[in-house]
This record gives sequence, C-alpha cells and structure tokens, in this order.
Amino acid sequence: MIKRYGTLIASIAMVLCLCLIPSATASEENQDVQVVKDASQLKMETLEAELGEEGMKEVADYLKLQASLPKVVKVSPYSWIAFVATDKEKQKTMLVVIDEANLPKENEKQLKNKLQDIWNRYPDKITADDNIVLCQVNEIMENNFKAREELYEAQTESTDVGIRWAGSGHRDYAYYACDGSAYDDTAADASIVPDNGEMDPEPFYRYYNHYEDALLGIGGAPGRCEEFATSAIFAVNNGYWETAHERFGFASHYLTDPGIPFHSKGSIDGLGSFQPALFNVLYHTTYESYVSQQWPTGTTYEFGEYVSGNQQSITVTDPASAVENNADHSAQYFDYITSEMLLNSNWRTDLMLNYYTAQCVQESARYAHGLYDYIM
Repeated sequence: MIKRYGTLIASIAMVLCLCLIPSATASEENQDVQVVKDASQLKMETLEAELGEEGMKEVADYLKLQASLPKVVKVSPYSWIAFVATDKEKQKTMLVVIDEANLPKENEKQLKNKLQDIWNRYPDKITADDNIVLCQVNEIMENNFKAREELYEAQTESTDVGIRWAGSGHRDYAYYACDGSAYDDTAADASIVPDNGEMDPEPFYRYYNHYEDALLGIGGAPGRCEEFATSAIFAVNNGYWETAHERFGFASHYLTDPGIPFHSKGSIDGLGSFQPALFNVLYHTTYESYVSQQWPTGTTYEFGEYVSGNQQSITVTDPASAVENNADHSAQYFDYITSEMLLNSNWRTDLMLNYYTAQCVQESARYAHGLYDYIM
C-alpha cells in the first residue's frame, strides 16, 4: 500500500518540477497503465493548473501523511476529526461548533480539552481509546452539518439528496468501458441493478456488499465483483455475449462503488464490524448527490468527462484484488473530504475536494476498462 502511495507522491513531485504531467494513480500490483494524454487526463491537468504549484505541494504533503499514518488512525471511522490537527483554522471552527452545541459547561470544557489532547498527539500517539471522544465530537459535527444542509436545501430549493453515484455514474463506467461494443447499453443498464435492494437484500447486505475496507479486508464488494466477473467469463466462453455484458455490468458496479471514499472507509466500528448506521451518514449521501449533480457536461466540474474521456485502463488479473486496490486508492481522500464537508459551509466550491473527487472518478474508470479487458 505504501508503495502505491509513493508512486502518486513521486508523480506529484514531478508536477512541481515540470509544471504539469499526467496524474499518477494507485493500482494493482504489476499494473500496466499506458500513459496517454486522453481527454480525461488533459482535463485533470487543467484542474492541476488551477491548483498551482502550492496546491500540488499540498496534495503531495497530504498523500505522504496518509501513507504514513499508524493503523490505529487509519481504521478509525472518525480519523477525519484527528486529521483536523493539521489545520488550525478547522480546529477553531470545530471548537466553535462544540461551543454552540449547548452542552453543560463542564462537559463542554472536558470534551474540548480531550480533543485538544488528541490533536497534540496526532498522528503517532493516537490510541483506540481516543475513539470514545472522537465519537462524541462526530455526533456534534453531524448534527451541525444536518442543520446547515437543511438551510442550504431551503435556500437552493434542493431536495435531491441520496446515494446517487448509482445513476449516471455507474452507467457511464460500464458503457464507456465497453469501447463501442454492440452490447454497451446492456452493460450500462445492468450496472444500476445492484442498487435495487433485491440483489443485495436490506438491511445489511444492501450496504455491506457495496463496501470494502482494503486495510481491514472487510466488505462484500470484492466477492460480488469476482462472482459476476467469473459468470461473465463463462458466458463469453460459451458465446453468450449479451449475458456476458450484463454480468460485466453487475461486476463493474461492485468494482467502482469502493472508488467512493465513503464506500472504502468510515463504516467499521471499533470492534471491527461493518455498521450500516456509519455507512448511511448524511454527509455520505450528500456527497454522492453533489457528485451526481456535477456529473453532466456543462456543470462546474463535469465529473462524467473523466469517464467518457478516458482511454486508459489498469490491468486487472484478479477482480477481487482490483476492488481492494480501488478502495485503497479512494480511502486516502476520506479525511480531507469529510473534514471539508463538515467544517466548511462552502465545501462544494473547494477546489481540492473536487480534485480528489476527480482522482477517484478517473481511477474507477480505468479499473472498469481493465475489468472489461479481463473478461472479454
């Protein structure tokens, strides 16, 4: 895992020296990524130019930190709160939110002191017991986020909040991975079926099977991807091309879901168990709704163009491992994206958050291409 992060950090260092080069990506062992400046990559370079040298240095520093974090920090569903230790302004914002939570004064003082102690010990001296305090803080931050987003929805008349990567996102991943196949619509239509609540029954598997914590090896997505990829290969070997593309569409869903940071981190409790309540937090659904809204061409960030414009693939030799590695890639962005959403009311316009999102989308598109090549 550190080796993969190191590749990305080294690539960013080259960006600082040479201005702009294609962004590096995390991937499978022995991956084969052909460096092509396709439309997706050129779009990414435009975003990197907006970030500038200082912004790209911030990216490199962030990824270096993520790669070096102790396991006890990485596995915490509240690691984003500890991560705030790196940003004084976010610390101030968080303390103000605690002030406004109407806690008994003595409780408020104790909580703030304990939180400051955690920040002082971040990252190398954090313990599992710190999750007790972090959980309390997380609840306060969630409540504040809910109130803030309700106000935002009222002001913008927006009620479109839900797990929405499943719509245009999944369809595009499957469709464009097929490279013009006569059955590309079959694959696209199939890609959204796993979210129907029937393939993966409520209440547990509906979420567990769409999740993978690569560090802990917890989640059902790798197994489901492997299952449908194997079924697709069987169909190919017997000449059932339409069925093969249907099964590829199913498999692509379970491959690309963990490309979302909230599908790769934050849902495992202190006992190592997947918790649907942690998975279904409001900031998860709000984030996916935002990405869905920014997916079409003509929006500010046009995330869909990192898929439709992608011509690169990451070689897949084992579908389950591909899911784990895609999850590993997206999980590193969890701390920044979550802290930005919960502590910045203008998070939707934060360039870094949108850059990290674009990285996740592009990486998932490359894996989808690789999976299609593996099957077909």
